[in-house]
Amino acid sequence: MKSIIGWALAAFGVIGFGIEIDKLISGTAENTVSGIIIAAVFILGGLALVRSARRAKLPPELRDAPVMRPALDSRGVERAVLACAQTHGGRVTIAEVAAGTQLSFTEAKEVLEELSRAGACTVDVTENGAFIYEFSGLMPRAANKD
Repeated sequence: MKSIIGWALAAFGVIGFGIEIDKLISGTAENTVSGIIIAAVFILGGLALVRSARRAKLPPELRDAPVMRPALDSRGVERAVLACAQTHGGRVTIAEVAAGTQLSFTEAKEVLEELSRAGACTVDVTENGAFIYEFSGLMPRAANKD
């Protein structure tokens, strides 16, 4: 029922908005600003009711759960970065780590710089200024030639 009332309010607001715009175009507008504000309130209120009705249909665990990504501990972050580096042959950029893990670009940069300071990887700068982090322990080994 909430959803139906919400859509009706939103439709009423759209019609009111259209009427106010028509008055503005024809030059018979006296209280156009207040009419547009009232129409906007009806539209937003109706859409809020629709959203509330949809949210009420969700299971409680989804309805009440805050939207956030799971936090990783420092070991989890390092493992994620190392796994990403391993899938890229031991050489990664900050953007590749950010795309391949849950980390933001800034977080990926901080973790890679920390790993570089700890000696886990070396940093190479390309001609265009991109930083390539090389994990020699994760790079493919050359085949033994006997």
